[in-house]
Amino acid sequence: MLFVLNINFFFFMFFFIFFILGLYSHLFNMSMLIYYNFLVLNSCNFSFVFMLDWLSFMFLSVVFLISGCVFLYSLGYMTGDYNILRFYLMVFLFVCSMFFLIVMPDLMCLILGWDGLGLVSYCLVIYYQSDTSLSSGYLTLFINRLGDLFLIFSICWCLNYGSWHYLYLFSFNDLNFFMMIFLIMACLTKSAQFPFSSWLPAAMSAPTPVSSLVHSSTLVTAGVYLIIRFHNFLSPFFFNILMNLSLLTIMLSGFGALYENDLKKVIAFSTMGQLSFMIFSVLMGSYYLSFIHLLIHAVFKSLLFLCSGVFISGFNGSQDIRYMGGLGYQSPLISSCFLISLFSLCGVPFYSGFFSKDFIIELVILGELNFFYLMTFFFSLFLTLIYSLRLFYFLFVASLSLPMYSLLDNYYMKISCFVLLMVSLPFGSMMFWLMDLCYVNVFDEYFKFMTIFFFSYFLIFLNSFNSMTLNSCGFTIYFLGMMWFLPFFSSTYIVSKFFTFSYTLFMVVDSTWTEFLICSTLMELSKSLNLYLNLFTLNSMKLYLISFILFLLIVLMV
Repeated sequence: MLFVLNINFFFFMFFFIFFILGLYSHLFNMSMLIYYNFLVLNSCNFSFVFMLDWLSFMFLSVVFLISGCVFLYSLGYMTGDYNILRFYLMVFLFVCSMFFLIVMPDLMCLILGWDGLGLVSYCLVIYYQSDTSLSSGYLTLFINRLGDLFLIFSICWCLNYGSWHYLYLFSFNDLNFFMMIFLIMACLTKSAQFPFSSWLPAAMSAPTPVSSLVHSSTLVTAGVYLIIRFHNFLSPFFFNILMNLSLLTIMLSGFGALYENDLKKVIAFSTMGQLSFMIFSVLMGSYYLSFIHLLIHAVFKSLLFLCSGVFISGFNGSQDIRYMGGLGYQSPLISSCFLISLFSLCGVPFYSGFFSKDFIIELVILGELNFFYLMTFFFSLFLTLIYSLRLFYFLFVASLSLPMYSLLDNYYMKISCFVLLMVSLPFGSMMFWLMDLCYVNVFDEYFKFMTIFFFSYFLIFLNSFNSMTLNSCGFTIYFLGMMWFLPFFSSTYIVSKFFTFSYTLFMVVDSTWTEFLICSTLMELSKSLNLYLNLFTLNSMKLYLISFILFLLIVLMV
């Protein structure tokens, strides 16, 4: 426990240091490149390159803040676990992988953090070692490895440019078509965009502290972060493709959260929608504003996950929101934290999510979009409000179904939630004030308070959410609520077929005549050769041979 508290102290210290360095580097437009040559072979220099600018500093500060809160939270949530040391080690490796991904401008070195995130996330998803977590881990690992494959292809294609540093690539006006295809596919798989969205809700089989870290500021944001870094190279063709895919993902996540009853999966669907929202804002030209929204979203979304973990622990592992209710009476502090983060997700005025989300909405309205894109975008935002209202109803307005247990009184969990609450409340306005980001407000206060108006209007129809289950709906609603059957196709036609083909190769190659002819024959030959050499070394033949060689040398010298 003392070791974990020391790690928390260093993580919080790094949060303050990197946040101050990020403000300083942004205000004075400064950046640093650090080269470390660890091997020089003939004319080849093998080096690590660290790029430290305001994007890297601010992102690292948020990652260390959430990691420190997750470590402190896990002291209470993982109480009694026999493999707690392994859990902390894997979470620490996850943070280290994210550090390498953020600060390295070299695609060859970036693959260390990129691949490390996928591997450690698989180990964390299967942490509870059940059939459900194993199938979810296979799906997570397969889709993330597919993204790693595309990133490796992009590294190979960089040989045409003579460098793996994407800072060097900025000198090109446009990248190759295949290079951009590889990078975009890697980003889509890592950030769970359509059609690679099925792994994100499945990854909720991991412990809740892991979900808070993975699905707020680390794994799923890696693709968005890479798109922000490479936004200069996006051609109009890729703009159109990414815009359509991001809108499809927002719609998919909205309908999925609207008909989902698992608390963690509802929050996972909201994460998927917010990632698509960030990508859409990058395509509208506001990539800095998208990055600010990424940081703000990471703080209040991690708070949302940690509060849901407290509720799940209190209900003895039950995650069904239909059996929860009256949480405001049983846990006022955690319920307040949950509601504040939920209001930030909806974009309620003067909460942290409002400051970035509202500016992005204004830029979308003022941008050159056709009517179909604009209506689809606003309908997706409307779905965000509806499923947030549904979650609010089941957790706080509906009557109590199950009593909560005493695990709710763990003060480590409450302290971590309170720390994130104190950062989340002023974080949105603080980012705009301290970083001197000037955006012009175009719309008046009636449009600003439209979220509150819709929120109050739909309180009248709260009773209709009781019947919003998949069993009582038609095929269309079932199709929308089941993520457009993406999990079925991913599990049945991709993952299972892959493992079936692997098993067939194993049976044909390793378990038939191939093994007998190659492996067994080589083993017999090596065994016979070893016996012959042993006979040679254990008798006096070596003495005679050495004597004969010495005799020949003497004769030749004379």
